[in-house]
Amino acid sequence: MSLTMEEVFEKMKKEDVVLLNVLPEKDFQKLRIQGSQNQPLTLDYSDFMQQIERKHGKKKLFITYGDYLSRADGASAAQAMRTLGFKAENYPGGIQAWFEAGLPIEGTQAGALSSQPAKG
Repeated sequence: MSLTMEEVFEKMKKEDVVLLNVLPEKDFQKLRIQGSQNQPLTLDYSDFMQQIERKHGKKKLFITYGDYLSRADGASAAQAMRTLGFKAENYPGGIQAWFEAGLPIEGTQAGALSSQPAKG
């Protein structure tokens, strides 16, 4: 199931929700949705799931995301997680749409990007 930006913003306020960035660590460090956790999606889905379960358990709602609409990393992660009994939904807009909407971000590039003039 895919979530809208507004749905993610509301759900992420809840304690039993984990916002999960599935991009490589270096991309996560550069720019991410504020408050999100990182678990890079690898070709070894079994290891990916074990890492998530070890860190967060299996009872939370996981909202996965990647960097932008044309990549399916977040959707693939959410689907794989649901197959193994996790509660998982995907935010397909990723960090790009989140940033463009002016919603809270963090990371090493967040300050530089936030100070740039708006496109228009």
